Amino acid sequence: MIYQPMSPYPLLLFLVLGASAFVVKEQLPDERFLGSTDASFGQFPAAAYIVSPERQICGATVLNENHVLTLAQCVLNGTHNTINPRLVRVHAGVLNLGLVSASRQTRLGDVIYVHPNFKAHSLENDIAVIRVQEPFIFPSNEVEPALRRTRIVANGHSCLLAGWGAIVAGPVQDVNALQRYMALTINDRDMCSSLRRDMPVFENMICAGNMDNAPNGPAPCQGSLGSGLYCDGDLAGLLSFGINCGSLGNPPTFTQIRFYNQWIEQQFLRNDRPPPGFSPLDVA
Repeated sequence: MIYQPMSPYPLLLFLVLGASAFVVKEQLPDERFLGSTDASFGQFPAAAYIVSPERQICGATVLNENHVLTLAQCVLNGTHNTINPRLVRVHAGVLNLGLVSASRQTRLGDVIYVHPNFKAHSLENDIAVIRVQEPFIFPSNEVEPALRRTRIVANGHSCLLAGWGAIVAGPVQDVNALQRYMALTINDRDMCSSLRRDMPVFENMICAGNMDNAPNGPAPCQGSLGSGLYCDGDLAGLLSFGINCGSLGNPPTFTQIRFYNQWIEQQFLRNDRPPPGFSPLDVA
């Protein structure tokens, strides 16, 4: 955890942080190591994370009172079968992983809906919806549904990635206890695909962030999988692959939300309950 000196003006600091939820798209982080900055309460009220027997932590996003959005790979085991949703804990309203605050809302999963055309080899359609057992409590300054992007995000546009990834590079690193965010610039998909031919960037994906070796530039690191990419305050993507810690030729790539808005809405109305161990139709 990074030490931050106490402000000599605690009341002023409190007022500034309290107002931050209304200006998410205006707050761009400083360019520090890996380009990330500590977030404040309410700055990303839809940001959540899940914990399961398969993964220590995976990013998620609150969709409404009963559902969160995450990656397919976050809710599948090593053989591409869904994990038991009742073993999935969803945490929202969290700023510091190590502290249990009054704003934290923890829910157990009830049903998992994985996109039926998820492809494990290319990570196409890497998206899933989790229905929770008890609804989230709204309204709340710290927990609110995401506004989902419906329009294309142009190349060169600056967006914010928020999550709990590690802040130093290395083969094994603990995630940072504090939620952090960084500015990432949207890249041309074809340019990203040319750098990593074994994992092309398809139309339903977004490529953003560093494409070259940039050890001092903004880049996601371990623990960032599933973290939300916010463009103009709207959820535009979920980090699917390219967690590069600033390394060469592996640009961060996201599931592009606007392609899945209709599918997401359909999951809200489903009454079927895929059993644990269910596998998507296409995992080849």
